Amino acid sequence: MTDRARELQEAIDSADLEPFTTLEEAAADELMRLWDDLADQIRQARDGCWSIGCEAKSHRIAVLTRALGRATPWQQIPIELLDTGIYQRFHDLMGIAYEHPDMTVVAEMRAAR
Repeated sequence: MTDRARELQEAIDSADLEPFTTLEEAAADELMRLWDDLADQIRQARDGCWSIGCEAKSHRIAVLTRALGRATPWQQIPIELLDTGIYQRFHDLMGIAYEHPDMTVVAEMRAAR
């Protein structure tokens, strides 16, 4: 087996360790990970500006949010997306109901870092 084939097999085998029993659970997990990816894209963007990478991640977030019909809980969102209001504005623009972040808790989480 080539190194690439071995690497692919390891990735496939590790998928067996995921606890998902439904497509909805897997989609919700992927959506949470996309929020992390968006925060990474913003950090990597020149001067913290919005980039093509940010646009691509936000597009995927919108697609999965619509498909699931619900917002990712704010407790699973990177703090910087809550602080800047990106999470809140995103759902407001989409018309998706969400629990508003408790900014006192967010500040405590930030201080604990």
